[in-house]
Amino acid sequence: MATDAARDSSKAGLVIAAHGRRGILEAADGSALPYVVRGRQLQVCCGDHVHWQAFADGDPVVVNGIAPRRNQLSRQPPRGSKAETIAANISHLIVVMAALPAPDLFITDRYLCAAHLMGAKAAIAWNKAELAPLPEAELAVYAAIGYPLFPVSAATGSGLDALLDWSAQGIGLLVGQSGVGKSSLLNRLVPGSNTATGMLSAASDEGRHTTTASIMYPLASGARLIDTPGVRDFIPAIPDLRDIAHGFVEIGTTGRDCRFADCSHLREPDCAVSAAVLAGRIDGRRYESYRRLMNLAGQAAGQAY
Repeated sequence: MATDAARDSSKAGLVIAAHGRRGILEAADGSALPYVVRGRQLQVCCGDHVHWQAFADGDPVVVNGIAPRRNQLSRQPPRGSKAETIAANISHLIVVMAALPAPDLFITDRYLCAAHLMGAKAAIAWNKAELAPLPEAELAVYAAIGYPLFPVSAATGSGLDALLDWSAQGIGLLVGQSGVGKSSLLNRLVPGSNTATGMLSAASDEGRHTTTASIMYPLASGARLIDTPGVRDFIPAIPDLRDIAHGFVEIGTTGRDCRFADCSHLREPDCAVSAAVLAGRIDGRRYESYRRLMNLAGQAAGQAY
């Protein structure tokens, strides 16, 4: 955070593209300014409201502080590595899926878990619907627990109006596996979106490596949409492992009836969640997804589960 003196002499801005310690911010007058971050302790991400100062004409402005975040999406690298924040101040999260590559529902569950814990609304966009219809039976578990399913096509534009209506306010976040067509979908939602990528390449002076950046785009409704790099795997950074159960809506709700208030829903006696799984009231694959995330998060935190 900035010192009081630095903040008093700074201007406010919104980070609309972030790559390492460089990026682009939007000033109060709407202008886009390349920035650099002051100090190694300051970790800036897309969606941050920041304090910045300008020093020399033609040079990037300097970000010296971050306003308190409403929430943040962070991923946990292997054990011992520091969590990486992907984006901040998110109101909507859209998990993009497609028939190819084959959907990894365990990754989808982890994104939905993170969204719920952030207090963000979440939905699934089934892209390339013109090639393969939405697999209603496979994804019925998500509709049953309240997640909207949007069959969309970046190629034909079908279904996009409904998706835009759902995310018509606030800041949305596009996430998903590599190869599901997020870039094509983004280009359809935001014509000319390649312009921001080019600006970030120039600002960061790292060319093609900006494919690992997060970039925010304006929508016609006035809302914003952040695009993130496609992933092969994703583990949300959740400091308190007990919160993971609450990120799985049906597990968190059912867990209120467990014998023990701190039940992990893994091996304790009189566990309402385990009983609900056996009775078919909680989907077995979703429960296995919960178990896997508890194990992965526990390994990353050096805890055994």
